[in-house]
Amino acid sequence: MESFFIYREPFEKVCHCYTQPEKPTVISSLAALDRRKGFVIAPFCCDSSNALYLLDGQNGCSTVLPLDGSRGFDAVPDWQDDTSLPHGSSPLRETYHQDFIRFHEELECSTFRKLVLARSVVEAKDEGTTPRSIFLKACERYPRSYIALFYTEETGMWLIASPEVLLCGDADGYQTMALAGTMKYEGEDMLWSAKNQEEQQLVADYIRTCLQPFASEITESKPYTARAAHLAHLRTDFTFRLKDTQRLGSFLTAFHPTPAVCGMPKDKAQQFILHNEQLNRGYYSGFSGLLGDNGMAKLYVTLRCMQLSRSACRLYAGGGLLKESVEENEWQETEAKLDTMRQLLNHN
Repeated sequence: MESFFIYREPFEKVCHCYTQPEKPTVISSLAALDRRKGFVIAPFCCDSSNALYLLDGQNGCSTVLPLDGSRGFDAVPDWQDDTSLPHGSSPLRETYHQDFIRFHEELECSTFRKLVLARSVVEAKDEGTTPRSIFLKACERYPRSYIALFYTEETGMWLIASPEVLLCGDADGYQTMALAGTMKYEGEDMLWSAKNQEEQQLVADYIRTCLQPFASEITESKPYTARAAHLAHLRTDFTFRLKDTQRLGSFLTAFHPTPAVCGMPKDKAQQFILHNEQLNRGYYSGFSGLLGDNGMAKLYVTLRCMQLSRSACRLYAGGGLLKESVEENEWQETEAKLDTMRQLLNHN
């Protein structure tokens, strides 16, 4: 099966499909993305089991497709063998409890200001529920989100319905966002708890600090409520110009992973998560998207995602923990996030 990458940006009326017969290029590090073009598939952390890939084949083919599914989805199989779906026990309630205690102890000791704890669950699906049908359903249900479906032999097949921009724009200007805090959506005038406001402020502070060495003409919105499916998040928008648009990889090295998916301080939090979270995140909480000419980037954080196989899908979700976090509340937040993906597997 050829590698492919299909995506639809927020509010677009069409989707874009890229296929290539060649194997994806393995990129040694985020910094090595400088001056590269193609479709990026980046993990939470680049290591021997989760590599950074770029679809940049000489024989690749790009097409624009309608969202009614009437044509052009020939690259997407009706199903995929189970071999690429990670097996083993999924972190359920007791495992989450163990992880929460371990993470929360570090927060209470002030080792970290924030840590993101993730979990996954395997959900059965009908063979009649195809990757194509899941992708099109996601496009229909979640118009505000970035929807992507990609496959390589090395990564397996992933579906993403992400509300979070990592980096979008070109030499004329870029945008990113601080997106954190989660509640059920009840309208734009929702009242946010002090915990949610603090969590979002940490992400905004981080982004502001990260941008300083790389960017100019930085502008920042006030935090506001942003809807993502049945959930709401606090969001701050940043616009800026990069001083060197040929060094996007170097910028991404400093920027990724943000505290929205990792923690603070970043490097120490990432290492703690890798050694203490009972989950191989793989490409969950990484990022994906397109790098092009003139410093063009359309990169989104890999949130609200699943890995697909013929008979089942592994769904991923996480939540930001602070000292004030209550375990049951955090568990319910991950359940609400998982429901975004579960709804795509239902027939209704």
